[in-house]
Amino acid sequence: MFGWLKKQKQYKIKTLGQLGEEFAQQEYKNRGLQIITANFFNRKGKRLGEVDFIAKDKHRIIFVEVKSRTAGIDKFGKGIESVNQFKQTKLLKAVKIFLNQNPKYQVLRPQIDVCLVEFNGVDKIPQSVKIIPNAVEDWS
Repeated sequence: MFGWLKKQKQYKIKTLGQLGEEFAQQEYKNRGLQIITANFFNRKGKRLGEVDFIAKDKHRIIFVEVKSRTAGIDKFGKGIESVNQFKQTKLLKAVKIFLNQNPKYQVLRPQIDVCLVEFNGVDKIPQSVKIIPNAVEDWS
Protein backbone atom coordinates (compact mmCIF):
# COMPACT_ATOMS: atom_id res chain seq x y z
CA MET A 1 0.00 0.00 0.00
CA PHE A 2 2.73 2.44 0.89
CA GLY A 3 5.40 0.95 -1.34
CA TRP A 4 6.46 4.39 -2.57
CA LEU A 5 7.72 5.18 0.94
CA LYS A 6 10.26 2.35 0.72
CA LYS A 7 11.55 3.57 -2.64
CA GLN A 8 12.53 7.02 -1.41
CA LYS A 9 16.27 7.53 -1.03
CA GLN A 10 17.51 7.58 2.52
CA TYR A 11 19.73 10.57 3.18
CA LYS A 12 22.15 10.13 6.01
CA ILE A 13 22.84 13.29 7.96
CA LYS A 14 26.56 13.78 8.50
CA THR A 15 27.92 14.31 11.97
CA LEU A 16 30.00 17.32 12.89
CA GLY A 17 33.03 15.02 12.95
CA GLN A 18 32.38 13.76 9.41
CA LEU A 19 31.91 17.31 8.14
CA GLY A 20 35.14 18.33 9.85
CA GLU A 21 37.08 15.48 8.29
CA GLU A 22 35.80 16.37 4.81
CA PHE A 23 36.67 20.03 5.32
CA ALA A 24 40.13 19.15 6.64
CA GLN A 25 40.80 16.85 3.68
CA GLN A 26 39.88 19.66 1.31
CA GLU A 27 42.23 21.99 3.16
CA TYR A 28 45.11 19.54 2.71
CA LYS A 29 44.23 19.13 -0.98
CA ASN A 30 44.24 22.92 -1.36
CA ARG A 31 47.77 22.88 0.06
CA GLY A 32 48.87 20.49 -2.68
CA LEU A 33 48.73 17.19 -0.82
CA GLN A 34 47.18 13.98 -2.06
CA ILE A 35 44.78 12.06 0.19
CA ILE A 36 45.81 8.39 0.33
CA THR A 37 43.07 6.98 2.56
CA ALA A 38 40.54 7.95 5.21
CA ASN A 39 39.60 6.32 8.52
CA PHE A 40 42.52 3.89 8.57
CA PHE A 41 42.67 1.26 11.29
CA ASN A 42 44.05 -2.26 11.53
CA ARG A 43 41.38 -4.57 10.19
CA LYS A 44 42.83 -7.73 11.71
CA GLY A 45 42.84 -8.42 15.42
CA LYS A 46 42.38 -5.84 18.11
CA ARG A 47 41.61 -2.32 16.92
CA LEU A 48 44.67 -0.48 18.20
CA GLY A 49 44.01 2.98 16.86
CA GLU A 50 42.59 4.98 13.98
CA VAL A 51 43.83 7.79 11.78
CA ASP A 52 41.18 10.14 10.36
CA PHE A 53 43.02 10.45 7.05
CA ILE A 54 46.44 10.13 5.51
CA ALA A 55 47.92 12.59 3.01
CA LYS A 56 51.24 12.78 1.19
CA ASP A 57 53.43 14.98 -0.91
CA LYS A 58 56.82 14.27 -2.49
CA HIS A 59 58.70 14.07 0.79
CA ARG A 60 56.20 13.49 3.61
CA ILE A 61 53.41 11.18 4.63
CA ILE A 62 51.07 12.98 6.99
CA PHE A 63 48.72 11.23 9.39
CA VAL A 64 45.94 13.61 10.39
CA GLU A 65 43.76 13.59 13.49
CA VAL A 66 40.80 15.94 13.01
CA LYS A 67 38.99 17.57 15.92
CA SER A 68 35.76 19.38 15.10
CA ARG A 69 34.08 21.81 17.45
CA THR A 70 31.21 24.27 17.36
CA ALA A 71 32.29 27.88 17.94
CA GLY A 72 31.64 29.08 21.45
CA ILE A 73 30.66 25.67 22.85
CA ASP A 74 33.20 23.87 25.03
CA LYS A 75 31.00 20.88 25.90
CA PHE A 76 33.79 18.44 25.04
CA GLY A 77 36.69 20.78 25.78
CA LYS A 78 39.13 22.25 23.30
CA GLY A 79 39.99 20.06 20.35
CA ILE A 80 43.70 19.96 21.09
CA GLU A 81 43.02 18.94 24.70
CA SER A 82 41.35 15.74 23.50
CA VAL A 83 44.58 14.56 21.87
CA ASN A 84 45.93 13.40 25.21
CA GLN A 85 48.70 10.86 25.91
CA PHE A 86 46.29 7.92 25.48
CA LYS A 87 45.10 9.20 22.07
CA GLN A 88 48.68 9.94 20.99
CA THR A 89 49.72 6.37 21.84
CA LYS A 90 46.84 4.97 19.78
CA LEU A 91 47.75 7.25 16.86
CA LEU A 92 51.38 6.12 16.96
CA LYS A 93 50.32 2.46 16.93
CA ALA A 94 48.05 3.05 13.93
CA VAL A 95 50.84 4.90 12.09
CA LYS A 96 53.30 2.06 12.69
CA ILE A 97 50.75 -0.52 11.49
CA PHE A 98 50.06 1.50 8.33
CA LEU A 99 53.75 1.87 7.52
CA ASN A 100 54.39 -1.84 8.15
CA GLN A 101 51.48 -2.79 5.88
CA ASN A 102 52.50 -0.27 3.19
CA PRO A 103 56.31 -0.36 2.87
CA LYS A 104 56.29 1.82 -0.26
CA TYR A 105 55.54 4.82 2.00
CA GLN A 106 58.43 4.13 4.37
CA VAL A 107 60.73 6.28 2.21
CA LEU A 108 58.64 9.36 3.07
CA ARG A 109 59.16 11.36 6.26
CA PRO A 110 56.25 10.57 8.64
CA GLN A 111 54.41 13.36 10.39
CA ILE A 112 51.32 13.42 12.63
CA ASP A 113 49.21 16.57 12.45
CA VAL A 114 46.21 17.64 14.46
CA CYS A 115 43.70 19.64 12.44
CA LEU A 116 41.23 21.74 14.42
CA VAL A 117 38.04 22.68 12.56
CA GLU A 118 35.60 25.15 14.08
CA PHE A 119 32.03 25.40 12.84
CA ASN A 120 29.32 28.02 13.08
CA GLY A 121 26.77 26.78 15.60
CA VAL A 122 23.71 27.66 13.55
CA ASP A 123 24.25 26.16 10.11
CA LYS A 124 27.40 24.02 10.51
CA ILE A 125 29.47 26.15 8.16
CA PRO A 126 33.22 25.86 8.78
CA GLN A 127 34.57 29.09 10.26
CA SER A 128 38.21 28.24 10.71
CA VAL A 129 40.78 25.53 10.36
CA LYS A 130 44.05 25.34 12.24
CA ILE A 131 46.67 22.74 11.40
CA ILE A 132 49.19 21.87 14.08
CA PRO A 133 52.03 20.11 12.24
CA ASN A 134 54.07 17.47 14.06
CA ALA A 135 51.66 17.61 17.00
CA VAL A 136 52.60 14.06 17.98
CA GLU A 137 56.16 12.81 17.87
CA ASP A 138 57.72 9.54 19.04
CA TRP A 139 59.54 7.63 16.38
CA SER A 140 61.40 5.25 18.69
